[in-house]
Amino acid sequence: MAPAKAATKSKTTTQNKVVKKSVGDSKKPISTNKGVGKDNIKVKEFKSDKKPLNKDNKKTTTDKDNENGSKPNEPKKKLTKKEKREEKFEKKSKFDKNHSLVRDLKILWVKIKEIKLSSEDRATLIEQLTQKLKGNVLNVIVKHDASRVVQTLLKYGNETQREIVFTELKDHELTISKTQYGRFLILKLLKYGTEEQRNTIIKQFYGKFVSMISHKESSSVVEYIFSEIASKLQKTHIIEEFYGPEYRLFKTEQPRTLDSIVETSPQKKESIITYLSSQLTKILSSKGERLVQFSIVQTLLIEFFKHASPDNCVDMSETLGELLLPMIHSKEGSQVAYYVISYATPKTRKAIVKSLKDFIPKIASEEYGFLALVRLLDVTDDTQMIIKSVFNELIPVLPECSVTKQGSLWILHLLTPYSPQNFTEQTLSLLTKSMVNSCGIQHEISKKDREQRRKELLGWISPKLIELCSNHTQELLSSQWGTKVLNQTLKNADGNKIILMKRILDLLEEDFLEEQHINIQSLLRNDHIKSTDLPQQLIEKHNWIDLCTKNQNIVYIYRDLLKSLPNDLKEKATLELKKSKSKLEATKFKGIENLFNLKDDLELQQQNEEKKSTAATTTVVEEKKKPAAATTAAATKKVTEESKPTTTTKKVTKTTTVPTTATKKSTTKK
Repeated sequence: MAPAKAATKSKTTTQNKVVKKSVGDSKKPISTNKGVGKDNIKVKEFKSDKKPLNKDNKKTTTDKDNENGSKPNEPKKKLTKKEKREEKFEKKSKFDKNHSLVRDLKILWVKIKEIKLSSEDRATLIEQLTQKLKGNVLNVIVKHDASRVVQTLLKYGNETQREIVFTELKDHELTISKTQYGRFLILKLLKYGTEEQRNTIIKQFYGKFVSMISHKESSSVVEYIFSEIASKLQKTHIIEEFYGPEYRLFKTEQPRTLDSIVETSPQKKESIITYLSSQLTKILSSKGERLVQFSIVQTLLIEFFKHASPDNCVDMSETLGELLLPMIHSKEGSQVAYYVISYATPKTRKAIVKSLKDFIPKIASEEYGFLALVRLLDVTDDTQMIIKSVFNELIPVLPECSVTKQGSLWILHLLTPYSPQNFTEQTLSLLTKSMVNSCGIQHEISKKDREQRRKELLGWISPKLIELCSNHTQELLSSQWGTKVLNQTLKNADGNKIILMKRILDLLEEDFLEEQHINIQSLLRNDHIKSTDLPQQLIEKHNWIDLCTKNQNIVYIYRDLLKSLPNDLKEKATLELKKSKSKLEATKFKGIENLFNLKDDLELQQQNEEKKSTAATTTVVEEKKKPAAATTAAATKKVTEESKPTTTTKKVTKTTTVPTTATKKSTTKK
C-alpha cells in the first residue's frame, strides 16, 4: 500500500506545478488565467524585451540595422592581428596617458637588446631613448615593461645619461624600492652608478633599514647594499639601527662591532640585546624562511648568540630550529647553524635533523655546510637517531664524500677527532665542550661524554668504512683526502682488514706507483702498515732497483718502503743497494743520495728524540748551577780590574775564564 500512496502524491504535485513559459528573457512575470492545459497546469507568460523571432528562429531586421547599412544575414568581418593590436592600443590609450610613450620606448628597447648590434648604433639608440625618457622616468618605472627599458639604459648608457635618470629619481628612492618593478631600477642604479650616487642612495635609507628589511620588495635592496656595495663604516651604520632607536639618529665616524660598544659602555648591553631580540623575532615570525637567507640577518643572529644570555639563546634556537636549511650554505649561515645546534635542547635537535632530511649528503659536501654536520655529530647524545636518520643518508654517498675535502671531514672527525691536520684553528676553537658567551657564562651542551659518543658512532660505521676502502681503493689512493680516509681507517677503524691489505698490494703496480707517488708515500708511513707484512710482500713483488732507474718518483717510494721494513730485512735491502750503487748514480736522480743515507737519517732522528727527552733534565741542572757561575764571573771581574796596566795579566784573565766555559759544556754533556 505504501508505494501506491507515493505514486498518487507525485501525480498531485506535478499537477500543481507552475510552468514558466518564456517568450523572452524578461524578469517580471505576469500571471494569467487564460487557459489551463490538459493536465490542469497553470501557465505564466513573460514580457519580452528582445526582438521577436520568425518561424525559422531568425531575428527580424529593424530600422537601426538598416540605418547602419548592414545587411540582415551578413556575418561580421574577422580582424587581422595588426587591426586587433591597434584596437587594443586605442582602448588602453584612453585610460593610460603614457601608453603611447611606453610603446615607442619598447620599440627602441628591442633594437638595443640585439647581440649583434654594433656599439655605435647602440649608442645612437640609447641617446634617442634618453631624449624620450626625459621628464617621464617617474611615470614609467612603475610598469613592468617600461622598468626594463630604463634598466637597459642604465646598463649601456654613459655617466651623463645615468645622471639624468638619477636626478629624476632623487628623493624618491624609498618609495620606488617598495614597488614591485621599481626596486629593480634601484638595484641597477646601485650597480652601475658612481660612488657618489651610491652614497646618496644609502643616506636616503638611513633610519629606515629596520622597516625596509621586513618589507617584501625593499628587503632585497637592503641585502644588496649590505653584501655587495657598503663599506665597513656603512655596514656598521646599517647594523646599529637594529640595536636601538638612538643608533638610527646618531652615527659613528669609525667602524665598530658590538664587542667594542659593550666594552666602552657595558650598561647598554641589556637594552641593545632586548631590542635586537624583539626585531629578530618580528623578522623571523613574518617571513623567516626568505629573510633567513640574507647575510644581514645572519650577522645579526651571530651577534645575538655571542652576547645574549644562555636562556635567550635557547629560546632563539627553538625558533630557528626548522629554518636552518635555507641559510646553512653560506659562511655566516653555517655559523648560525653551529650556534643553534649547540644551544638546542634534545627536542629541538630532533626537529633540526627532521628538517634536514634528504639534504644531509648535500650539506656534507658543501664548503661551509660541513660545520653544522660535524657539530651535530659532536653534540647529539641520541646516537641511535644519528645512525638512523643521518648515517643512513650518508652511507650511499660515502665513495663521493670520501674523495672531496669537505665531504671527508666528518669521516676524519670520527676517526681522528679535533685534529689540526683536518681542521683550521678557527673551526677547532668552535668545537668546544661547552658554550661561553661574552660575559663568561658557561652553558653545558650535552650530558654524555665525548669519547663515549664517538665510540658508539665509530663502532657502527667502522665496518662500512673498511668495506668502502676495500671496494674503492684505487679512487681513494688517487686523491689526497681519500688517502687520508684510507690511512685513518687502517689506523683507527675496528674490523677485519685482510681483504683491504690484499687490495692495496694488488693495486701497487708500476704505472700506479708513478702516477700517485705522493699518496703512496703517505700510505707507507702509516703505523698499521709497518706492523703488517705488506712492506715485505711489496719488496718481493717488484725489482725496485730497475724501477728506480726508470722514474725519479719511485726512488722516494722505495726510500719510504725501506724505512717501513723490519731491521733484518732493511739490512738485506741496503746491501743490494750498495751493489747497484754505480747503476743508480748514473741516472743522476735527486733522491738517489737519500737512499744511501738512510741509516744516517735514522740515527739523526734517534739523536733528535734523545736530545728532546734530555732537554728537560739539562735545564734543571743549569738552573741549579747559575749561582756558581755568577760567583765565578765576579771572581774574573776582580782579576781583570787588578791586572789592567800589564799585558801579562790579560792572559791571566783569559785563562781564568776558560774553566767556566768548560764546566758549562761538561754539565750540558752530562
